[in-house]
Amino acid sequence: MKKILLIDVSHLFFRAFYAFPRGLTDKNGRPINAVFGVAQMLFTLFENEKPDYIFGGKDLKEKTKRAELHSDYKAHRPALDPELAEQIPRVHDLFQAFGIPVFCEEGYEADDILASMAERMRGKREYEVEVYTGDQDALQLIDQNVWVLKPDPKENLRVTRESLFAKKQIFPEEIVDFKGLSGDPSDNLKGVEGIGEKGAVSLIRQYGKLESIFTALDEGAITGAIAKRLDAGREIAFFTREMATLHRNLALSNFDLEKGLLHDFNRDHLQTVFQEIGSQTLLKRMEFWSPSPSTISPVSSSFIPPAVKPEKEEKGGEQMAMF
Repeated sequence: MKKILLIDVSHLFFRAFYAFPRGLTDKNGRPINAVFGVAQMLFTLFENEKPDYIFGGKDLKEKTKRAELHSDYKAHRPALDPELAEQIPRVHDLFQAFGIPVFCEEGYEADDILASMAERMRGKREYEVEVYTGDQDALQLIDQNVWVLKPDPKENLRVTRESLFAKKQIFPEEIVDFKGLSGDPSDNLKGVEGIGEKGAVSLIRQYGKLESIFTALDEGAITGAIAKRLDAGREIAFFTREMATLHRNLALSNFDLEKGLLHDFNRDHLQTVFQEIGSQTLLKRMEFWSPSPSTISPVSSSFIPPAVKPEKEEKGGEQMAMF
């Protein structure tokens, strides 16, 4: 069975920026912590997950279709840090050097890109698909041959249909109904006021999807305070569900599975990228790394140079390894 690794490039970039010390610069004084961090994380993903194919999906700066529908969508998130923005071209260059095709689509988000890729492989027994992202929306993609790899400071967590239900008591196909009822603070989406996560799980387990829940409400099967809350929040529940639903049928022109073969990388280009940021660690790691899943040789990353202390990511990330 072949493994396909799908990476949320935007999430990886942000994670690396906050996980690795802000003081890292190249010889010209330009910040490189995100570039260095992304490279380290990619090497670790290759070594631990051993994918046969790898693709990326990224966000665009332009306004998304969700933002057009809801002006406050993600409006609470802070502006892009200038040091982070400065490193974006270098990170994209890094993915190109690794030979990782990265897709984007005007009006859509990275999760929609990954969802459309995963959908093409859904149910194909010869492939297993791993979606690397910290975005909870991706949980709706989980299937028998598709799972989510959730970043974790100690060890990435594989979320399957079974483990998701064991933790949250909902199945992947119920994620969007769950969000419709409980809301999604991370995206600034409201749910039905007064229901909450526990209430949402209880309603879904008893009645199923939103349509069935509101049919039960209309028929008088749901009464009391919950009935009043549902009746008042009917419109917002369906709207939030629509906003949380990932698009799985994007065209993704020029998508070709064979172009995502992990061994299809440019060693000279990669070496140039690492030399430009002045990282002997990455040059050495590249020297010992083989893109063949069966021959990858992990390189120790426990050394921390003097005067550089590891920083934890703001929202739970990896620590600085070595530079």
